Amino acid sequence: MIFRRKSGAIELSMTTIIVVVLSLTLLILGFVFVRSIMCGAIGFTEEINSKVNREIQNLFETSGSEIVCIGSQEPKTMVPGIDNHIFCSINAKEQGNKYSVTFKSIESSGGIPQTEAVKWVTRKSWEENDFPPNDKTARKTITVSIPEDASEGNIRVNIEASKITSDGSLKTLTGSKNLDFRITRSGVVRNVLC
Repeated sequence: MIFRRKSGAIELSMTTIIVVVLSLTLLILGFVFVRSIMCGAIGFTEEINSKVNREIQNLFETSGSEIVCIGSQEPKTMVPGIDNHIFCSINAKEQGNKYSVTFKSIESSGGIPQTEAVKWVTRKSWEENDFPPNDKTARKTITVSIPEDASEGNIRVNIEASKITSDGSLKTLTGSKNLDFRITRSGVVRNVLC
C-alpha cells in the first residue's frame, strides 16, 4: 500500500516535469519566432529604402527634371494601417538653394470619399536649406496615413515643388506634380511572396 502511493507521487511529479519542460520549450520557440519576425521586418525596411533609391535613380535617368518623386511615372502601392511616405529626390546643381515640396490636393477614386482622403495626409510639407549639390538621396517629403478600414482604390496626390535660390528668387520646379498611388491591402502570405 505504501509502495503504491510512492508510485503515484512519482508519476505525478514526472507529469509535472514534462508539462514544465514542454511549456518552457514552447515559450522559447515563441521568443525565437517573434525575434525572427522583428529582425526580418528590420531587414525588409532597409531593403525597401535601397529599392526606393534605385528606382529614383532610374527615374532621374529617364527624365531631365530637377526633382523626381515616386508615383510620377507609374502608380505605386500604399498600404492601409501604416504611414506611407512619398519619397522625392532632388538633383541640385549648386550649393545654397532651399528646396521645398508642398501638398496641394488629393483626388480619389474607387469608393474612397474625397473628404476622407484629405484627412489622410498628415505631413503636408518638406523643406531643406542649403541643399547639397548632386545629392540624389531619396527623402521622405509627404506622409499619407491611411486608416486600416479604408477601402481599396486609387489616389492622386498633387504637389508643388519649388526652390529659393541663393540670390533670394523663388522658382517653381517642373517635374513631379501628379503622383499616382494604389491603395491595396497586403496580407502576410503576399508580403512573403512579393
